[in-house]
This record gives sequence, structure tokens and C-alpha cells, in this order.
Amino acid sequence: MSRVVERAARPAGRFTDPRGAAARRLAALVAIALAAGGCAARGGAARDTRGAQMGAPARAAQEGDERAARAEQLFREAESLARQRRVIGVQLFVLDEAARAGAAGERGAARRAALEAEAARVQARTAAAYAALVDAPALRAARQRPAALLGLARALQDGGDLRGAEARLRQLALEHPASSEAPEAHLALADLAFAAGRLDEAVSACDAALRGAARAGLRKRALYVKSWSLRGLGGSAATEQAMKALRAIVRLGPARAGSPEATIDDAAERELVELYAAHGDLDQARAFFARAGDRAGPRLLGEVEARAARRRRPGPVDRPAL
Repeated sequence: MSRVVERAARPAGRFTDPRGAAARRLAALVAIALAAGGCAARGGAARDTRGAQMGAPARAAQEGDERAARAEQLFREAESLARQRRVIGVQLFVLDEAARAGAAGERGAARRAALEAEAARVQARTAAAYAALVDAPALRAARQRPAALLGLARALQDGGDLRGAEARLRQLALEHPASSEAPEAHLALADLAFAAGRLDEAVSACDAALRGAARAGLRKRALYVKSWSLRGLGGSAATEQAMKALRAIVRLGPARAGSPEATIDDAAERELVELYAAHGDLDQARAFFARAGDRAGPRLLGEVEARAARRRRPGPVDRPAL
């Protein structure tokens, strides 16, 4: 700005005409004002640029908050619909029990038809709500996405779309392998494969569910499905692996009384004794059951040895008829 003032003031000293000098002074003042305005404009532009640069992270954070809020809204909506579907399922179960007891009547049949129609509508809305979250490109990083994929698979399975359910379970296992829902997805794939008679695939899916730090309840369910799949495959090697899977269930310890896992505990102990008594090596029984743990191992070994003793006991001698 000083150079502009200097250039504007220098010619004014060479002229003596009062009006010309006044005009030149006015021109100099205008030049100074324009120069000052230009500097202010440039400074303001720089400040605006810095403001825009500082505003970009804030805008990104705001957009992230909006995406998170949208994902939470969709997830809550889907979860609420899934709960409604479960409530309807309980109501249908109660009606079925009443029908078996002969206490339903025509009104019960009409009520059941209405509930089935409502269940179908809620199931379709549930799947759509989960899919809206899962399939939104902007929400691929949402923390609720693995749980939404699992919920979508279950909703599709409830609606009879087994292929769609299997595809979503595979998507969950592939896209979110480190999530807490991934073992559940592998176990659900094992259930579908077992139901379809694809026993080798069921065993592999169970093994995938058992990798990592899956909780005890899930491990018991996976081991139990694996044991049945191996028994279905047949052969001495598969049977031995089936017994080891049952032994692993026993080794995990008892579940809470009344829980589904407690039912698995009872079945695993009973089936392990039956399998080993029928197919196991009695000479190796003590070593085998030692690995079942101090709580149940000795008791199960005793049951196997008792069964073996009964089998070795000679039967009654046939008396000749008189």
C-alpha cells in the first residue's frame, strides 16, 4: 500500500495549479482507499480460506454423526419389529397348545389365522428395515451393521427364504470376520447345512464357529451340531471325532440350570457314554475320560465300565423243555 501512496503523491508536487493539485490530491486519496480496500479484501479472502479449511473436519464430523444417527434409527426400528415378531410367535405357540388340548375352538382358529397374517407382515417389514441399514453404501462402516446382517438373515429364514438367509450369513462372515456376530453366522450356516444333509459343510462351519474366543454357550451348540454331523458321516474316524466333540462339551462345565445349554450338557453326557460303550476302545477309556475333566470324567468312565461289564455278563442258560 505504501508504493501506491508514493506513486499517487509524487506527481502532485510537480504541479502548481490549485484545482489540478486538489484533483490530484483527491485522486491520490481514492487510490489510497482502493489500495486499502484491496488489501482488506485479500486479507478477508485469506481468512475465509482458513475458515473453510478449518470447517472441513467439522463438516465431516457432522456428516459422520448424521450417518450414525441414521444407522441407529434404522437398527432400532428393525429390532422393534423383530421383537413384535417374537411376541406373535409366542402367541401362536399358546394357541397351538390350546388347540392340542382341545380348548381353542373356532375363535382360536380365527385368531390364529389373523396372527399368522400379522406375523407375515411384520416379518416383511423387519427384513426391509434391516436391509435398509445393511445395503446403504453410506452405512457400510456402521457399528450396527454386523448385528443387522444377522438379524436380516434370521428374518429371511423365518420367512422361509433359506437361500437368502444363507447368502446374508455368508456376507456377514466375509465382510465382518472379526465381529462378535461372525461365530453366530458360522453356526447358523452349520445348522442350514446339517438340515440340508451337507454334513461335511456342516462340520467345516462348526469348526469356523469354534475358532477364536467364542463364548461357552455358542461353543457347546457348535460342538453338538458337529458331533451329530460326524455321526451322520459314519466311519470309525468320524465317530471318534464325534466322541471328542461331546467330550469337549462336558469339559466346558455345566451351564445354568434350565438354559438350552444345560439340555445340551445332559444330552452330551448321555450320548458320549452310549457312543463310547458301543464304539470306543475300552482299554483306552480311562485315558479318554480323564480329559473330560475332574467333575464328570470319573463318573462317565464308571458308567461306560458298568455297561461293558453288563455286556460281558453271560446270559441265562436255556433249560430244556420237559
